[in-house]
Amino acid sequence: MLHWAACGAALTTAAMISMSGCASQCTANPDKLAALQRGMSYGEASRTMGCPGRTVSSGEISSVEWDGPGPNLFMATQLDFLDDKLLYYTTRSRSGF
Repeated sequence: MLHWAACGAALTTAAMISMSGCASQCTANPDKLAALQRGMSYGEASRTMGCPGRTVSSGEISSVEWDGPGPNLFMATQLDFLDDKLLYYTTRSRSGF
């Protein structure tokens, strides 16, 4: 029984490390933000960011959001596109401060 408990704890720890590694691939960080260039396509920007992001608005100007940089609960980065070309990005606090 002890053997199963130890294996279960090890698998849980490995899964948590693996999940946190995946999550960090899909967040904004200073290196990714520095790699963004005005005029790049949404596809290029999403590859740079590590995932597609979440659509915030669509229309003439489309906005897509990623977590980070920093604590994901508190920070967000928004990229704005016109005709599939990156206009600019903004990083903001989710709490409004």
